[in-house]
Amino acid sequence: MSYFVPDRSNRPTDEGDPSGGTTELYADEEKTLELTDGRVAVVETALVDGFTLVYYYFDVAGLENASEKKLADLLKASGVEMESSDPDIEIVFSASKTDDAQGRKIWEAQLSFWG
Repeated sequence: MSYFVPDRSNRPTDEGDPSGGTTELYADEEKTLELTDGRVAVVETALVDGFTLVYYYFDVAGLENASEKKLADLLKASGVEMESSDPDIEIVFSASKTDDAQGRKIWEAQLSFWG
């Protein structure tokens, strides 16, 4: 199966954050991760009110009805750390569908680091 790389050119930026609590990290270069099933995920990181959030955006094709567990398992199998080695930091996973800049359906999988 052929997958597209999400176009994130329409992503929100820290400049547009009215609260001033968001800072984009590593925004000067596009970072990607090849998933075990051949998809390419675009990776974005932000610091929001002191907490780190890491986002993985990838094509929904074939995973339209996937559970959060199935998506988490795909990311884990692809080398994404889903558990913290620091007992004071909790990692929370969530996922939802959204559109990329070209209107194509993509998954937005988010890891939130609390602690």
